[in-house]
Amino acid sequence: MDASIRKLRVSEDTPLQNNIDPTSDFTHSDLYKYASLFNILRSFEEYTLNAMGTIVSSNLEAVNITGYEEWEVIGKSFSIFYSPSEQVEGKPLQDLQRAREEGRIVIKGWRVKKRNVTFWAKVKIECLKTSNHGPAVFRMVLHDTTHKAMYRYQVKKIKKEYLNLFNNSYTGIFRFCFSTSNIMLMNDKAIEIIGLENADQTSFRDLFFNGDEFVKFCSELRLNERVLDFEFKAKGSRTTEQWLSVTCKFFFDDDFVEGIMTDVTEKKKQVMELERLNHDLDQFIYHASHDLRSPLTTLLGLVNLIKMENPNAQIQEYSSMMEERILHLDRLLKDLVSLVHNNKTGLTSEYFSLDQEIKSSMSEFKDQYPAVKIEVNTREDAAFFTDPVRVRSIFRNILSNALKHHHAEAPSPEVIIDIQCNCEKAVIQFSDNGIGIEEQYQNKIFEMFFRATTKYNGTGLGLYIVKCLVEKLNGKISFVSAKGKGTIFILELPNQSTNVKLKTVL
Repeated sequence: MDASIRKLRVSEDTPLQNNIDPTSDFTHSDLYKYASLFNILRSFEEYTLNAMGTIVSSNLEAVNITGYEEWEVIGKSFSIFYSPSEQVEGKPLQDLQRAREEGRIVIKGWRVKKRNVTFWAKVKIECLKTSNHGPAVFRMVLHDTTHKAMYRYQVKKIKKEYLNLFNNSYTGIFRFCFSTSNIMLMNDKAIEIIGLENADQTSFRDLFFNGDEFVKFCSELRLNERVLDFEFKAKGSRTTEQWLSVTCKFFFDDDFVEGIMTDVTEKKKQVMELERLNHDLDQFIYHASHDLRSPLTTLLGLVNLIKMENPNAQIQEYSSMMEERILHLDRLLKDLVSLVHNNKTGLTSEYFSLDQEIKSSMSEFKDQYPAVKIEVNTREDAAFFTDPVRVRSIFRNILSNALKHHHAEAPSPEVIIDIQCNCEKAVIQFSDNGIGIEEQYQNKIFEMFFRATTKYNGTGLGLYIVKCLVEKLNGKISFVSAKGKGTIFILELPNQSTNVKLKTVL
């Protein structure tokens, strides 16, 4: 493929009237095919319309969003995707006229699938240039964004409900004697919040459902002389569960505590609802990822069959591009499944040989990076217990990152792994003399989908996953790096005893 083709980047946003080197063999027809290939890979329906909006071609043989077969739409007006009321109002022809005048328009709104099923769509209509001033031809690209729109709506709804709760909260004022816990003063709102007719002869201790929580509350007051937003489950006289939040100050010389009280029961319910929604979202990602991997495997098989037929150079190039994107999506799905697994499953504790596990991870990459020397130094003064699945994933991601970003021009690229372990924790240091991380990116490398460079293939999830796994294990991760000199990642993981029953965190 010549230079003019290699420089061309095509997506659903690429105008088809891009300037092309007239000396190149790359024609407008080739460009349409190139754009159509990307639309197939990204699951966009694409149509070619004549000047009157009649559909003359589509990519429905490869992609199907609206439920139509190609033979059902060829020769029909693109207005079949509009609602009957929009058709009566002449909205399809208005959109076509706008595209003719502006060259390209983007529309978001409800559209109609086969059998009158509505969906939220993103539609792009582009007026294509034709030779000899012929009649206008249009290209329409359609994408179903219903799930994304519903998700944004739910997030916006929950945020609005939370803000309404916050802006309309009720506040009560109280005072109690610290030494006796007897309530000295409560305004009407505080009495209403705790559900009592009056607070006479009432102990502040009696508001706490759990006595240990009250002891913790008093200890914090004694130590800091103030408490901010201390939440606890209330005993009260109500039949339903109630949660209160108090912010107060301890006046030591006068032996009393004064502050404000807020009923945060609704807030707690919303937090539990958000946790439920997060759980449902994790379930969706987990199942969707598994369901998508099956067609990806099929596509990889088809690409391999194409390559076995010894196609010409152009088809070979297209096949390699398809294979690269499929493998990228497969890696992304695996990373998403890893994140969901980390969120859903609790911790386990097993004996874990740090030296053997590091060497096992090294064996996965030795054939990919033969030029990189890997050295392991181990000092284990105690047996190490941890969650093996999570720690293996951490090792694999950090080691892969160090090898991938080695300095190709360095005379002796290397990765040195130092392991120290005692009865309290393990400290593992990964040092490399690779390309390093630019200072402007160093505060972003643990963010989801962040990639400091596009030179190497990756999903942008590797270090984000590492951070999530380390936090799940109650560990720490830090790094130092300099551009062109290398990077050092320092990993600290607590040594979990098998005698301690680990708390399952869902």
